[in-house]
Formats: sequence, C-alpha cells, structure tokens
Amino acid sequence: MALAQVYQLKVEVAQAFYQLGVTYHAIGNAPKTCETLRQADRLLSEVEAVQKIEQVFRHP
Repeated sequence: MALAQVYQLKVEVAQAFYQLGVTYHAIGNAPKTCETLRQADRLLSEVEAVQKIEQVFRHP
C-alpha cells in the first residue's frame, strides 16, 4: 500500500470520527463528543504535517 493511500485512509477515518462526534453531540453526550473530535483532529494533524513535509521536499 502506497504512503498516499495510508494517509487518505487516515483522512477517511478522521471524517468518520468527526461524524461520530457530531452524533454524540446531537444526543447530548459531551464526553464522547470531545473524545471523538480530538481523535479526528489528531489524525488530520498527522496528515497535514506529512503534507507539509512533502511540500518542502518537492519545492526546495
């Protein structure tokens, strides 16, 4: 599996965590809302960091 595919999957999982967080928010479960939204943010931050590193190597 190519590295780009791995990070695309991370984006998809982050989106799923976000949707789950929205669902928890709708039913009033604040602790689960925070937990799942933090997980989504962590995954998206990882992907963003890798994208920035790749840009640096592409454009010296």
